Amino acid sequence: MNHKRLLALLLCLVIIASSKIVTINTDTVEVKDVINNSEEYKIENISIEDDNKKINIFYPVTEYQNVNNTIIKKIDYYKSKFENASFTTDKKKLEISFEEYEYKDYKSFKFIIKSNVGISHDIEEIFTVSFIEDTIIDIDYLKQKNNDILDLFYSECYNKLKDDTNIKQYSNEEWLENGLQKDLDNYKNFIFTKDSFVIIFNSYTVAPYVAGIFEVEIPYNNLSLVFN
Repeated sequence: MNHKRLLALLLCLVIIASSKIVTINTDTVEVKDVINNSEEYKIENISIEDDNKKINIFYPVTEYQNVNNTIIKKIDYYKSKFENASFTTDKKKLEISFEEYEYKDYKSFKFIIKSNVGISHDIEEIFTVSFIEDTIIDIDYLKQKNNDILDLFYSECYNKLKDDTNIKQYSNEEWLENGLQKDLDNYKNFIFTKDSFVIIFNSYTVAPYVAGIFEVEIPYNNLSLVFN
């Protein structure tokens, strides 16, 4: 009898401990700053593995259909891009994880894509989804709020990036100017954090791959005409 009670107690402890886990780890995938099965959303996982490839994707499912559709559409794009790439004989991998941020009523998910389809190193990219309830806040939305938003973004990003150590070491003025052109596509990845609005530039945008991904923080008081 004591033995059975001990096993039951151990089982209860395992269940309780499992319910407290807030970080999900796979080989190299981490889901950060999220709580599984929270009131706001749950976490879904796509896991596929065969002789040629390994896919491991974590993404949030919110209460908002438009937000969910936007997330799935972007994930499908990267998944399709990966599956259609030319494979070598080695097994290739795709991993997508995410982080959550918020500011007032604005919420953001930053998705981290790590893939390898036969080159010497992993490729890392970022895409973002921001929203208020079921309204997607994208660069088109921001431009409608303020027609001069690209001028403001260009000025803020140029002033911060021109003195960046990695920009000075690996990039040049022409590359930086091209990457910061006042084109909506150049400023499509951004998140609302607790302290600032952050614009994210993927590799090859303002500098070569070796320089990495760049994040430019803009204080909200500099964007007072756009955000309350």
